[in-house]
Amino acid sequence: MFKPKKPTKKPQDPAHAYDYAVFLLSLKLRTVGEVLTKMKARGYSERVIDEVLERLKENKYLDDQRYAEIFLENLKTYRSFGFYGIKKKFMEKKVPPEIIEAVLGKGLSVAEETKIAERLLKKEGFEIKKSVNEDELQYRTFDEDSSKQKAKLANRLKSRGFRGEVIAKLVF
Repeated sequence: MFKPKKPTKKPQDPAHAYDYAVFLLSLKLRTVGEVLTKMKARGYSERVIDEVLERLKENKYLDDQRYAEIFLENLKTYRSFGFYGIKKKFMEKKVPPEIIEAVLGKGLSVAEETKIAERLLKKEGFEIKKSVNEDELQYRTFDEDSSKQKAKLANRLKSRGFRGEVIAKLVF
């Protein structure tokens, strides 16, 4: 259960609030929503929080668009989540929905998501076999007869947030 911290001694002081926000940003890159939540928990007034957030945006210390682009690249490189899994991560970080849609639409194609899914399957010990049939590239991950294994694999990919077309391409 979330318990807000006791209010600071200076909830009306913009300079103190700004220093706190810069301190938070020095620890790691954060979204506007994350900084807002932390500052509210610290007991700063709405007026002071708005003033500080505006100043941070003007100084380019807070930029949700840039944050989302960097976060997406890191997730694609170092983690194994699909489109919906990444979208969920963005929502947890309190990135505005319009930025989520723009960044995911532009930065995560089905081909990239398929490569991420392949990487996940290889890491988990599945063998990926590619066969070319006329126009379409087909993937085979295991013996065609094992429907239990197909269902298990499809559910695994689904739980990591991969789109249906990626799962269909790799599993069926």
